Amino acid sequence: MLTRRHALMGAVSMPFVLRSSDLLAQNAKISVGHVTASDFVPMVVGPEKGLFAKHGVDVTPVKLPIIVHVPPGLVSGSIQIGSATIPLFLQAVDGGLDLVVVSGATRHTRAASKIGLAIRNEFSYQNPADFKGKKIAVAGLNSTMDIFVKKWLKDRGVNLRDVQFIEAGFPQMSDLLKSGTVDAATVTDPIRSRIVQGGTGKIVAEYVADVNSDLLMIAYIATRQWANANRKTVEGFRKGLEESNKFIYDDWTEASRMEQKAFGFTAPKPPPSLTIAASPQDLVPYIELGKEFSLYSSKLDPEKLIWN
Repeated sequence: MLTRRHALMGAVSMPFVLRSSDLLAQNAKISVGHVTASDFVPMVVGPEKGLFAKHGVDVTPVKLPIIVHVPPGLVSGSIQIGSATIPLFLQAVDGGLDLVVVSGATRHTRAASKIGLAIRNEFSYQNPADFKGKKIAVAGLNSTMDIFVKKWLKDRGVNLRDVQFIEAGFPQMSDLLKSGTVDAATVTDPIRSRIVQGGTGKIVAEYVADVNSDLLMIAYIATRQWANANRKTVEGFRKGLEESNKFIYDDWTEASRMEQKAFGFTAPKPPPSLTIAASPQDLVPYIELGKEFSLYSSKLDPEKLIWN
C-alpha cells in the first residue's frame, strides 16, 4: 500500500510538475476502429476533449468503411479495440476468434427508436409482402441491421429467398435509394433523418423495435489476450467512454459541432442510449436469433463473452 510518507517522499523528489503533454506521453496508446455513425460521436469527443487521456489512455479513432473490418483489424493488431454489432461479434467468436466485449456502446429501445426501414419514393409499398423481388441495403451482412430486418420480414410471411440483400455503408444509402439502385435501406440517424427531411424516401417500419424493444445494439470488443494483458487500459477506456457519453448529453451543441467536423454530418439530437453497460443477458436474444437463422455452428456461452 502507498503510505502518506511514501507519497510525500515521492512528491519531494519530483524535479518538476508534469504538464498535460507529459501525461499524454505516458498514456497507453490504442487505436479504436469504428464506422461513420452518430453512435460513435464519443470517439470524436473523447480524444478531442482529453476524456480518455485523463484516465491514462491515448485513443486514436480509426474510421472504417464497414463494420465487418473490425474483427480482422483486432487480430492483425492494426486496432486494439473496435466497435461491433453483436451478430458480427458472435459470428467472429463462432468462427474461432477469441474475442470479448469490453464495453457497451449503444442500446436501442422502442421509446427512442432511431433505426428504421426506409423505402425510395417510387416504391409503392402496402405491406411486407411487397418486398418480394426487391433489393434492401443493409449496413453489413449478418449485422444487427441485416439479421433483424430478415427476422421482421420472416415473421410477416416473407420468403427471404425472394429478397436481395446488398451490403452498403450508411453514407451511401441515401444515394442508393435516390438512384433506384436499391428499393429499401436499413437506416439509422443521422442518415435516417436526412433521407426523410430531404425527401429521398420514407420510413415504413421500426423493424428493430418490432422484433425486440430493448436491445444492446453495439459493443466495443477486443481480443481476450489483449484485454487480459492490458487491464488498466481497458478500465481507462471505459471510464473515458463514460465521460464522453456524459459530455455529449450535457453539451450536444458542442458535440454536434465536433461530429459535423469529423463525419461531415450531424444528427438532430444525441444518440438516445449511449452506454458502457453490457451483460451476458444482452447477448441472449442474438444467440437465439443465430440459432433460428443457422448462423452459428458452436455453442456460445454468453457468460464467457463479457470481459471483466
